[in-house]
Amino acid sequence: MVSLAASSNQGSRRGAADAGGSRGVVHGKYFNFNPLPPPPDVLGNPLVVQNLPTHKLPKETWRSRMQRILSRFRIGRQSATTRLRWKLQDVTASVLASVSPAVTLHAERRAQAKRNGTVIPVVIIRHPYHLRHVLDMLPQLPDAVGAERRFLELILSRILRKYGEQMGAVKGGGFSFEHEAKEYFYAGFRLEREIKKITNPDERFAALQNIYNAYFHGRNYYYYALLRRERLAPDNKLFMLFSRACYFMARVDWSGQLLDKPNPRSLPNRDEMMFYLQRDKTVIGRYRSDPDFQRQVKGVLDAFPT
Repeated sequence: MVSLAASSNQGSRRGAADAGGSRGVVHGKYFNFNPLPPPPDVLGNPLVVQNLPTHKLPKETWRSRMQRILSRFRIGRQSATTRLRWKLQDVTASVLASVSPAVTLHAERRAQAKRNGTVIPVVIIRHPYHLRHVLDMLPQLPDAVGAERRFLELILSRILRKYGEQMGAVKGGGFSFEHEAKEYFYAGFRLEREIKKITNPDERFAALQNIYNAYFHGRNYYYYALLRRERLAPDNKLFMLFSRACYFMARVDWSGQLLDKPNPRSLPNRDEMMFYLQRDKTVIGRYRSDPDFQRQVKGVLDAFPT
């Protein structure tokens, strides 16, 4: 796991150029809300995934294709669900093109493919964060586009599986998102316990950035472990640590100060939390057999907005 101190220093240097950076309370420093991928976890070559189950891709109807053509000329009216479905079709096409064996280093220049006359961006993927715009969208998709959501989740699962295999080969051993998530969560928790003792503004700012980075990586890696369908340890506490991380991160405001209460807009809503919970088989199993744990989970979910 990358040194959190090094990660923070890197975030400070690049914060001004980062889209997620915001000026902090300490003059000349920026709080980075979108940390870069941990350097040891970035592949040297673009990720390529062969034999994806494209035959399971939901078919676009003739009527839908015609509606899309007419919509380019601003003819006709489409529902929000129809527009979302079209967006998902384009996003899925982009993901498939990005991991295609046809991807070469020339694609680094933001090569583009075409689908039904629409330009589809090709993303060079060396770490799952390069697909964060897609991964973060998945838990927010409604059941109205359930078929498209299930296929996208299947594709992302295969991509994460392939990434894990390549990382294991690079590191000379098995790679587990579960293990990495646990390391980051506990690192953040240890740092969080010390934050009250820090009064110097510079040191407090740096400590908050370290905690935020640790929880940011822990949250994402836990999510990737679920999508990759890793076999989590039966007694793991990752869902509870994930919830704690969400709560803490929502307390950090744009200036890098720690609020007494979380900003509700920065918290995942309850439906999104259910998305993660339903994919964690260890939580589901314990929830059904342990009444005390069941009450604990319900209490956690009640802390998140509807």
